[in-house]
Amino acid sequence: MNSPERQLRLVQVSEILFIVVCFFVKRLGPAETDGTFSPGQWLAIVAAIWCAIAGFTVQRKINRRNTRSGKPLRGTPLSRWKTGHLVRLSTAMAVALWGLVLHYSGGPEWVVNVFFGLALLFLLIWRPGATPAQA
Repeated sequence: MNSPERQLRLVQVSEILFIVVCFFVKRLGPAETDGTFSPGQWLAIVAAIWCAIAGFTVQRKINRRNTRSGKPLRGTPLSRWKTGHLVRLSTAMAVALWGLVLHYSGGPEWVVNVFFGLALLFLLIWRPGATPAQA
């Protein structure tokens, strides 16, 4: 495994550990729910869903060739590859962070746990793939 893949794996492991820490932080705080969703809780749910979807779509948009305008893409293929993977990893972690926000705003515990589970699942199934050439 070369250096860019190793760096991304380090980011992956650190984000998994961060989500585990968030889970234990969640257990420290009060979980007072009244069974209804406030507008702020709906906003956190929509943001978490957007992050989950963006993790898959933004990476493709970063790596896609600009064939319509014919303009050259910014950066090297390697930098776009790393940027796309960092976006995917960070949006997976953001799902867990929105779950933590939802918890502390009094959201239902099962939705919070679903967000933590999805974030861990996204991070565990992520693979870096083939590294493009440096040039």
